Amino acid sequence: MSRIPKDKDGNVIIPPPIKPLPEVRIINGQPVAMIMQTRSYELITPMFGGGAQPALADADMVVRPSGIRGQLRFWWRACKGGDFDGDLKAMKDAEDLLFGAASTEKKPRPSQVEIVVNITSAGEPIQPFILEHRKEGAPRVKSRDDVIPSYAAFPLQPQQEDVRRYRMNTTINSVRAKVKFDLIITFPEYQKEAVEAALWAWETFGGIGGRTRRGFGALMLTAIDGKPVPLPKAQETELFIKKGLATHVSNGKWPSNVPHLSREPKMALTGMKSNPTESWKDLIFSLKNFRQQRHGGTERGRPGRSKWPEPDEIRRQTGCRSPQHREDLSNVSKFPRGALGLPIVFHFKDERDGDPPTSTLQGSTKNYERFASPLILKPIACEGGQGVGVALVLEGSQVSKIPGGLVLKVSDGREFPVDANLTKEEAEQIPPLRGNPNVLESFLDFIQNTGNRR
Repeated sequence: MSRIPKDKDGNVIIPPPIKPLPEVRIINGQPVAMIMQTRSYELITPMFGGGAQPALADADMVVRPSGIRGQLRFWWRACKGGDFDGDLKAMKDAEDLLFGAASTEKKPRPSQVEIVVNITSAGEPIQPFILEHRKEGAPRVKSRDDVIPSYAAFPLQPQQEDVRRYRMNTTINSVRAKVKFDLIITFPEYQKEAVEAALWAWETFGGIGGRTRRGFGALMLTAIDGKPVPLPKAQETELFIKKGLATHVSNGKWPSNVPHLSREPKMALTGMKSNPTESWKDLIFSLKNFRQQRHGGTERGRPGRSKWPEPDEIRRQTGCRSPQHREDLSNVSKFPRGALGLPIVFHFKDERDGDPPTSTLQGSTKNYERFASPLILKPIACEGGQGVGVALVLEGSQVSKIPGGLVLKVSDGREFPVDANLTKEEAEQIPPLRGNPNVLESFLDFIQNTGNRR
């Protein structure tokens, strides 16, 4: 008969729980220990799109595993792409080994990362724009900046011709708010550092759905395997980010043109707000105020002309000019706002009076027409429900390195090769830049000084 173990005071000694052995799977013919985690999330900003159709949410599959896998692949490259001394093939091989790639019979390449999504709250649809009925004329499109900054949601704004045609029956797509889900992720134990780096970067700078670089679908990690995850204090947000970068980001050389994080990031933070949504609004209004700076308007309420050089340069290139814009305000022949992402559509309100037709700035070659913005705008959920906005610039992604350069495409069929790169002398002539030819750095400086004043 076995004796019950007791301590010197006669109390029964309860043995520690036996830690379960890790699951073992055979990968490439070898036994590999696996880790399984359940990570619980809430969205702190609405989700843009995310369904099978662009810009549309899917109420039946709100969060798609394929979307998360794509995000994790991107953020793995952004964190760990510097481990390969600039060798693009080596980086791609390591990525495919971890996340999978197209397989053949002789070369199967299944993903080592398994993803299952369990939706705990499908959330609710919210319209960024609504229609107001008017007694005469077409309904008026009204933005709901108190709920969602319309400057970020502009792709969902109805086209005026649709409003005139369909009136109050015009379709207005929604975003989806208050989504919650569990991510059940399984991966090899030997890949723990790489996967956790991708997860941290995705949670901090990425999101769910579309337009995540403009803050849609921002995440808050609430628990891991049921254990609550503490949030950073608002006043320690910068320390929290830099500590994560130091832990998860490689200190090596990335292949050319691979967007990535840095241990010494170009970054700016907004002030503390009562909640993350207000921090997000600050970031978006900062971007709007920076990109749309104008000279003083007229007494009749007409908005002033842009302080940026692109409108006058388009007038010079096309030879189209309304009488009200007879004189140039800028002599700089560049398109600097291309650094913030492409394409950019320039629409002139005075086209009927002689100003240029709608024109689009984009990459000149078919595979590089678009240029993803290197600028990440993201609210961070903090302790006590507070929020702080973060603007961060990804390294390794520059508009000046787009193959073939840029082109201005006019809706009448004409095309003009153009340039976005500024000299210091040119930057000194553009008031928003204050003499700095780096547009992204100028925006970060704008946030620190005046950008988040609404």
